[in-house]
Amino acid sequence: MPTRGLFATALGLCTALALVGCTSAKEPPELDREPNQAGTELDAVDGSDMQLPLIVEPLELVEPGWDLDVKHLGDVFLSAGIGDERLDFSAVDSNGTTLWQAQRPRGCTGFTVTVDSEGNPLAVLTDSASDQSCSTEVTASAYDLESGEQRWGPTEVPGPMQGPGTVFSPADDGDSDGGGTVALDPDTGEVADQGASDSRVLGEHQGLILSVDHDTLSATDGAETAWEIPLSDHDWKAEGLSAFPDQVDGLIHLDAKDGSGPVIDAQSGEVLDDSASEIAQDANSQMVITRDAQGLTVIDATGMNELPVSLPESVVLEAAVGGLIYLREGETLRVHNAATGSIARGYPAQGSGTVAVPDVFTSKGLGTLRAGDRTLLATDRVVEESAQG
Repeated sequence: MPTRGLFATALGLCTALALVGCTSAKEPPELDREPNQAGTELDAVDGSDMQLPLIVEPLELVEPGWDLDVKHLGDVFLSAGIGDERLDFSAVDSNGTTLWQAQRPRGCTGFTVTVDSEGNPLAVLTDSASDQSCSTEVTASAYDLESGEQRWGPTEVPGPMQGPGTVFSPADDGDSDGGGTVALDPDTGEVADQGASDSRVLGEHQGLILSVDHDTLSATDGAETAWEIPLSDHDWKAEGLSAFPDQVDGLIHLDAKDGSGPVIDAQSGEVLDDSASEIAQDANSQMVITRDAQGLTVIDATGMNELPVSLPESVVLEAAVGGLIYLREGETLRVHNAATGSIARGYPAQGSGTVAVPDVFTSKGLGTLRAGDRTLLATDRVVEESAQG
């Protein structure tokens, strides 16, 4: 989501929220739409005016100039900065090097990352040649996430990107049965086969197309069915199932009723949790953290562990990184140990300034932080002081 907040620790740091708008009535200006290879290493930024998580203290930070949510696959991160008349997309690797850049109309905020059938990572950007708001005459194009080389497109789609993944719907579509919604095949950019005529697309997850008909939830990979779940096994109703727009890598999170629903392993189809309202994954440990009416549950190779953590409705599950869980309640951020649920030390004991909250991280402990309205990237470059001991 293109919303950025200033958060504070339990020590009482003041915060504010900034909302970024993305609409304009003007015609799109002339844009440099084709990705330009850059290969430019971003300069390190000074983080002394921020409170940084202990997990990134030794690492150099860069600021790619992003305003939208960050997507990533492997060691490459993708997002865009919002200008007066355009979006400036850039792909940046974990070393802090800008790999390529491309421009889009200011309203074309729909983008995603996915993989083709051979596992190649792709960036999918939307565009409109005549509509700055990107609600009509919308197209989608796929580029190699690392090189920016075009793989397919532009493909005409029925409207803006709805997600998750390469799912598109007509603008302001009020049709509750999902009429007009399509998913694109990451291999070709063509509309993926939905199977049965009464099937409804729910999402695309790195090449896996998820759909539901009157009695079955299905995941297909190309022409093959990867797995199926009978709705009756879990008392799900086809008309009540939808996908949360924000998904976690390797997991499928569905809304089955009143803002909560199953968490499913995307590869196997195993239902990990029957009713979760929020989820997070620690990429380093592969622990999955779910939040439901009872509280927090940690799911790992040993099973499920319900944590003794009190969670009022106002608490938001922000992230899980390095064995720690980050929770926000209003203007307060608190950190818990993922193994025990006890309060943990996530930041230096003495510090001041804007609190940087973990956002999207890789299994190597590198990733993005939200510090007020700024997005920073913790790279694999070590700060000079740490390198010298």
